[in-house]
Amino acid sequence: MENPTFQAFVEEVRQWRRYLHMHPEPSFEEHNTMNYVSQILAKYGIEHQKNVAKTGIVARIAAKHHPLDMPCLALRADLDALPIEEQNDVPYKSQVPGWMHACGHDVHTSILLGTAVMLHASAEQLKRPIKLIFQPGEEQNPGGASLMIKAGVLENPPVEQLIALHVYPELPVGQLGIKSGFYMASSDEIHVEIEGVGGHGALVDRFVNPIDIGMSWMQQSKQQILALCPDEVPQVLTFGRFEALGSTNVVASSASIKGTFRTMNETWRAKAKTILAQTAQQVAASFGAKIHLNFNEGYPFLNNDPVLTEKVKGILSQEFGADNIHELDLRMTAEDFAFYGQHRPICLFRLGTGNAQKGIVHAVHHPKFDIDEQALQIGIRAMLSIAMQ
Repeated sequence: MENPTFQAFVEEVRQWRRYLHMHPEPSFEEHNTMNYVSQILAKYGIEHQKNVAKTGIVARIAAKHHPLDMPCLALRADLDALPIEEQNDVPYKSQVPGWMHACGHDVHTSILLGTAVMLHASAEQLKRPIKLIFQPGEEQNPGGASLMIKAGVLENPPVEQLIALHVYPELPVGQLGIKSGFYMASSDEIHVEIEGVGGHGALVDRFVNPIDIGMSWMQQSKQQILALCPDEVPQVLTFGRFEALGSTNVVASSASIKGTFRTMNETWRAKAKTILAQTAQQVAASFGAKIHLNFNEGYPFLNNDPVLTEKVKGILSQEFGADNIHELDLRMTAEDFAFYGQHRPICLFRLGTGNAQKGIVHAVHHPKFDIDEQALQIGIRAMLSIAMQ
């Protein structure tokens, strides 16, 4: 894979990535991205279906010496971008105001395209068919993975295991990270509306301040969640927005709170929601007010199948050297690849993309996020070696 032909091909992949980076699209609106991916697949004669779950693509590569309907391995990438104004000064800077590929989905898609082309050229050596899933909407509930599953991507032929990679600027280019078992958290949005009684800030007997109500509920909720959570269960309860449109001497009649709850245990996930709702009822009653609490259920926690993950780790160690493969810590961010893990064994690993000497140090979701593009060929080599073995 280090021959000049491969190196020339990597340059083409780099151009794909730069085009995608310049043309980001919102979740579930990735029409141009879908068509661009389709054009590349068609150029190389790779069978595929467009418009899966609206803007997704599923491609198939047959193993020439095996039945077409035998269980296959699936490789997945995501297509959508984030509502972030890019601050990088690079030739391939986003051309879409307010939108940016700040989570590396342009990288994931380009790598999977490159892997698809290489696998298609190596069909004689494949041990089983490969399914390539280019999914929409990883960044937004209900998660494109859940919709792709409903559209039947795990069948015809049946998917036996799924693999995905994700950019990781915390590791320098050339390094990879992996973790068996629990790795990423579930994610639920919390939306709260508080009804108090507005009035003049000096007339304290005539208003019921929704700010006081909200502060009391947030504090009591955190105390209850911390006290009742099992010691071995990771969790995060964070409130990121509290809005009450009053003034220095004007108490608003209502307020809103937005937050997130994350954990790695489904039993506790359900119980915590009950605790938050019960606390809301108690606080509202104590103030003579109303609290309306809604949960927008997000992604499940991500559990890398131990057997599959050990196989992947062994393959990556053989390809890149064991010293370049790092054990990852638990991470309370979320990833909708976890939906696939509810149905099949999965493994998500991390691709190092950082380079401090080049100033490529910013985390995902940052307006200056970028990658060392050497990571593109590392990603293709990693996915290709897993698929071939």
